[in-house]
Amino acid sequence: MNGMMTRGGREIGEGLIEPLRSWAGHAPFDAQLHPGDIGWHLRHPDDQLAENGGAFLVWRRDGVPVAAGLAEANVLRIAVDPALDRDPVLGEAIAEVAEGFDYVDPLARSAARRLLLGRGWSAERDPWVLLLKELGPQDADREDPGTRRVAAPDDAAARLEVQRSAFSPGSTFSVDRWERMAACPAYDPRFDLVTWAPDGTPAAAATGWFAGPGRCAILEPVGTHADHRRKGFGRRVNLAVMAALAKAGAGAVRVHTPAANTAAVAAYEACGLRRVDLTTDLVPPGS
Repeated sequence: MNGMMTRGGREIGEGLIEPLRSWAGHAPFDAQLHPGDIGWHLRHPDDQLAENGGAFLVWRRDGVPVAAGLAEANVLRIAVDPALDRDPVLGEAIAEVAEGFDYVDPLARSAARRLLLGRGWSAERDPWVLLLKELGPQDADREDPGTRRVAAPDDAAARLEVQRSAFSPGSTFSVDRWERMAACPAYDPRFDLVTWAPDGTPAAAATGWFAGPGRCAILEPVGTHADHRRKGFGRRVNLAVMAALAKAGAGAVRVHTPAANTAAVAAYEACGLRRVDLTTDLVPPGS
């Protein structure tokens, strides 16, 4: 079964972007791996992406990708071609690889999830919320003169400043990491925006990931500078990215965040996203 799977670093990851784009159009209500998740992860240096056999996994059938994986430490995130998510052979191949991880996120209806549950795996106790907003002309018409693209070196520095403040003290974002992210084929500068405060300081930033016309996009990451929280800047940058995505033809945008992070859930709801599902990873027996 493992003969279907190849694991590696940047080259494998970049090769997953097009298949994931095509799969994203089929199931906007699913939280499975998105091309934007790959693009965001490609910010890491090559040596880190290659650790432990590689961050990216691809299952192929007759040379064609049919499933994709992103390994982050002990977590495996998965996407499957929607035409094959109940295929028992592919499900077995994914389940076999999943045995090496502590957390795995196969879709609720998938063969891989049923197989793992049958082998004693169980749902993790801490659910995540899937939020979604359908996009249309009313979103595309929105303008915010205080928000602009990351288009110059000073903009990139501002993007970095917001990110590091918003996710302090754990953020490892750097100019080099932003440059690697911006160089990957999933990135589009139309959807990487910073909202500025009236005093000229960067207040909030968000990156949107476009999967193609009519398909579901994602927001990842979104953050507000610690000096500018609870002033509406996060909402403004989210709405500006959604406007840019709508203008490009995205059919919807979704966000996946821990249910325990009630402030984040409320912030996304204030931008017009609605809760459409609660999801849980699977954990192995004894966890």
